Amino acid sequence: MHSTFDTVDVHITSTKSQVDAILKDPLLDGQKKYTVEVTEFSAPLTTEPPLLKNTEFAANVEQLLLMRVRRKNIGEQPGANTTLLSTTPVIGNLFTAETFIPNTFRPIRTPQDLVYYLQRYFDDIKKIYTDSLGGIDAGEHGGGNDVDLDDGDLFADAVLTPNCTLRIFLSEDFVKHFWIETTEYSKLLLGFKHTQIAFRTAGGVLLQGPTALTNNTPNIVVGESGETVVIQGGYPLTRHFDHRVRLELQTDMPIPQTVVWNTDNTQKISHVISTFPINMRTESSLTLNSEGANNGEVTLTSDLFSGDIVWRRAEDKISERYEILNSQFFQNIRLEAFITRRVWLPAPLNEFSFKRYALTLASGESWEAKLRFRTL
Repeated sequence: MHSTFDTVDVHITSTKSQVDAILKDPLLDGQKKYTVEVTEFSAPLTTEPPLLKNTEFAANVEQLLLMRVRRKNIGEQPGANTTLLSTTPVIGNLFTAETFIPNTFRPIRTPQDLVYYLQRYFDDIKKIYTDSLGGIDAGEHGGGNDVDLDDGDLFADAVLTPNCTLRIFLSEDFVKHFWIETTEYSKLLLGFKHTQIAFRTAGGVLLQGPTALTNNTPNIVVGESGETVVIQGGYPLTRHFDHRVRLELQTDMPIPQTVVWNTDNTQKISHVISTFPINMRTESSLTLNSEGANNGEVTLTSDLFSGDIVWRRAEDKISERYEILNSQFFQNIRLEAFITRRVWLPAPLNEFSFKRYALTLASGESWEAKLRFRTL
């Protein structure tokens, strides 16, 4: 303490989103004016994945599934149960995970994770058909001749381009006998044009989407591409991948109110004293040969946000500083950590919105902050 300039630091650790501490003695000199600022802050994001939480995917599979491979059962409606892999005669019971969504066994926390597990999803489907004595039964999968798949045959390959755009190679056999179902959510997330990914050549023209699958009729029609088809997202996965927007520390201590404009053109009163944007960065690199030409090897790295993440250090420059309106008998420290996320609004809106939640912590985790009170 100094006669003209006082500084008081308060260190806070909490295993819950909220802290409400009552001190035994007054913290500040009631005859002086003080400001408060957050000089240090660290918090984990273990329970805050970049996509929607696994429980949300599990509870709303039909609205949020990322992909589902269906079979071309000719004459059936695209959404009928008779097009599901799990209803395939003889081998249907082997398709125990025909829906591609994040879960405990697919912890998708980076764009690279998504492509890795998507390839595993395709490979698992292919493995069932390669191990089946009958292979792909054409009578249940789009007509034509039965197909015996070998391990080395192309089925469906998912890759990331150097700019982090999803690209999928679909073999001729895949296009003839299967199609891919997505949702409005995954279509926006992945950058695709259609929620029904199907192809059919007619009159020398490669058709795609609902026109290829049903020919604008209620039911699936026969069709094939005659060659491998490549589909690619219209933009990098990073555009919509991270649904986390920012962390915030809010207080009930006596500081001036601020007015916040929401994205729905409404206003609210806020007592947020510090904000920390969440920015997942993805970097790509190419491997060149001695002649300076690309040899085809691409490396992509992304921030994983694992463990206790330091969002602000003591040496950082701070501009968020607020006056304590009443320093007399100041004995109560109140803080709460929030996270703002993008949430998906289903039909008829089919768009992202923003929602603020109290930060959740796993068992044994905690967040830490340091408040600095100093005189004006």
